[in-house]
Amino acid sequence: MYPISPLYADYLKGHDREFIIKAIINGEEYTSAAIVEFSIENSLTLSEGFEIGTAIPNKLTIKLRVKTEIPANARIVPYLAISTEGLSWDQAIYPWQEMNIPWTGGSTEWLPLGEFFVDSREKINDVWTFTCYDKLVTADVPYISQLSYPATQKAIWDEICGRLGFTYDGSVVINPTYQIQAGPAGYSCRQVLAYIAGANGASVFVGKDGVLRFKRFAAGAPAVFEMTTSDYIRVKQTNPVKSYSRVVVTYNTEDSLTYEAGSGDDNHTLKLENPFMTQTMVNNLQAQLNGFSYLPMTMEARGFPHLDQGDIIGYAQNEGSSWLETITTWESTDIPWDGIRRYSSLILHQVLSFKGGLKLSIDAPSISEQKSEFVVEGSLSQQVNKLNQDAVRYGKPYYGITHSRTEGFVVEREDHLSRLQLNSDVMDWKVDGTSVLYLDALARRLKFAGTLEGVDGTFSGTIQGGSFVGGSIRIGSGFSVDSSGHMAAAGADFSGTISASVITGGQINGTTISGSTIIGSVLKTAQSGRRIEIDVEGLHSYGSSGQERISISTNDSYDMGAINFPGVGRLWGSSSLLQLLATTTMQIVSTSSGGINFQGGVDFSNSTISGISISKVDGLSSRLNSIDSDISYLEISVGNKANVSEAGYNLAFDSTSRNLKLYSKTGVLLAQVNIP
Repeated sequence: MYPISPLYADYLKGHDREFIIKAIINGEEYTSAAIVEFSIENSLTLSEGFEIGTAIPNKLTIKLRVKTEIPANARIVPYLAISTEGLSWDQAIYPWQEMNIPWTGGSTEWLPLGEFFVDSREKINDVWTFTCYDKLVTADVPYISQLSYPATQKAIWDEICGRLGFTYDGSVVINPTYQIQAGPAGYSCRQVLAYIAGANGASVFVGKDGVLRFKRFAAGAPAVFEMTTSDYIRVKQTNPVKSYSRVVVTYNTEDSLTYEAGSGDDNHTLKLENPFMTQTMVNNLQAQLNGFSYLPMTMEARGFPHLDQGDIIGYAQNEGSSWLETITTWESTDIPWDGIRRYSSLILHQVLSFKGGLKLSIDAPSISEQKSEFVVEGSLSQQVNKLNQDAVRYGKPYYGITHSRTEGFVVEREDHLSRLQLNSDVMDWKVDGTSVLYLDALARRLKFAGTLEGVDGTFSGTIQGGSFVGGSIRIGSGFSVDSSGHMAAAGADFSGTISASVITGGQINGTTISGSTIIGSVLKTAQSGRRIEIDVEGLHSYGSSGQERISISTNDSYDMGAINFPGVGRLWGSSSLLQLLATTTMQIVSTSSGGINFQGGVDFSNSTISGISISKVDGLSSRLNSIDSDISYLEISVGNKANVSEAGYNLAFDSTSRNLKLYSKTGVLLAQVNIP
């Protein structure tokens, strides 16, 4: 029941009440001058009896005189207030601080009657009739979940409400332990909302303020509104009191698989379909509803717009009779002294109509006991039910399998994680929306994205391109490659080109490898100790202790090659220079009788020479003696020829004739000595 003020509640009880109406349509206000009439239908069941776990949209039918066009899917919110023009001081029995009544008179607060959206329209003369539904109709879209499953029902409820823009109030209480194991495939959002509500002992409806609500049912719940005999026009009981002590839930309609709890015959059994319920949920639902009862009836009453579907109402009925009319025995007679008997029932379907005045029709239907026990089907119903059981229909899922003229057979998981499409032209197996196995029969092409494991089988033909990563390969009994990439061959012949970066581990046994090119490998004469290695850096020689002795390498920066003697020196070579570099003492020794022969010029200008004595140089001693004699002769000649000081003479060497000449101060040749 929607909350209203005490003033509003008192005026509703009055028989001289005067209603004021308005409607907000797409943000524009329309008053009674434009509103001809309207009716609002609220339901929690569409069957002949009580149901739980429903989500039925409210319906508004409104007639308007409008000159401007109302757009499609326009939002309409009707409001209802009661005039307070005739309120006097002696009638104002309400707390002063709680009242907000204008001095000039006015009305009670405006009561919203729901939020609706235009679905269809028709025009007769100058009156438009609009048929509208609340926001639950927007939930009739497929539910495709983005959650990871299993997921809680609360998380699924929040995902749907968030996607549709729904808000809900505190009446929505979902057991936090209730889960759905796999994504609900093939269901609409409204169906999933209804199933979640049913698992939690409730039905779903949209309140008058546009907020999603739960209506929960339980045994012994009190009435929220009491009607006197003057509040309704007529009331009729349609069946004996209906009560429930047993619950049967069908969770698989194809195989009629059910869970049940409680005991009782069919007349006291609540039956519902819910694919997401478990035995625990059914047990909890039965404990909640055990002993729940209501009186089936129909009622025509004065309008009470604040009542909601699912509300439990009490009403009084005059059933008095005179003593003369009483034919029962004294001990079995139960007649109230005032003749008024009181009952309670609930609103499963109601229609609130306004046409100058306000009228309310209430219905609480039930299936009779005989119909509950004996379901009689006509011949047509029997044939339709048999056809539904036996026929295979397009688009209908059978254990996750559907078929259609456009796609063929489709097998899909409930959470849409994997999907297989199969027909004569295409086989497409998708996982998380991506094809992992695809066969185009017409193009004769098979594509596989994943890991291929062969437990036992035979492969023939040619495998071209691609690569093998991980796992192991075994060919016959002599050749294998394990998961670490190690290759073993008992006996094999190789031809062609083997390209690799490194070949390590295992053995290659044989006498000759010919006619092939080995690229990008490391070649070793031994695994360790004394060996020769060839790699991308060059050729290396190692001693028995593993120390590198000699290497031949290149230096790309200087465009030079080198023979390296690690720790000793190197011989560099380029197109313009050959350099021998020693990082320690260098010794050049020839044991041949021919000695060491230097051809071409030798330049010692940047270094000194030591350790060479005159006697070790062939002919140098005799030649120096000859020069010494010549110099002595020259000194004698100078002494005999000149009487002046030595500072006045010039000594010159003619490199062409190789003559050493002595000139006087005036330039006269005094003496010369030939030096061969």
